[in-house]
Amino acid sequence: MSPPTMLPTAGHDAPARPVRRASRRWVVPAVFLLGLLGILGGAALGQDEEPGAPLGAVAPVPGGLARVNGVLPEEPAGGATDEDGTHRVRVLLELTALEAGGVDFDAADWEVRRLGGGAARVEHASVQAQPVAQGQVLRTELLFEVPDRALELTLEGPRNARLSLGTDHHRGGGPR
Repeated sequence: MSPPTMLPTAGHDAPARPVRRASRRWVVPAVFLLGLLGILGGAALGQDEEPGAPLGAVAPVPGGLARVNGVLPEEPAGGATDEDGTHRVRVLLELTALEAGGVDFDAADWEVRRLGGGAARVEHASVQAQPVAQGQVLRTELLFEVPDRALELTLEGPRNARLSLGTDHHRGGGPR
């Protein structure tokens, strides 16, 4: 059988090129680039809120400022043991009322959140609820049960007040 003959096209002296193969060459890189941009965009938009104020620094709360003055490991009372893989910490919280309306403190408004999700509610507080007048300072102790091996623990309060708890209270999950 003889090779197929090509008839010349009107006004074109150049031989026909395979256009389809050239356009397919860019499909894979274009899909890869779009996928990469989608992943990076999702990561940028999905970032968590701003990090918490470092231990000892202040963070704004409605009517004033909050500061964590310390995080102390709490030994279980009466020989009771903590749930396996957790320990209790006593958070020393200080609230300073700066605005005329003061600060309305309620221990139930505060929780410890960990990186990756999960939260611990207040188990006990030295002050449950109290208004703090302008110029006054309230110091309270909040007791939480937190994981031994959490990467980042943050005390969160009203209107997204975020205070880092540091890592000094971690026991690393070893023997007690």
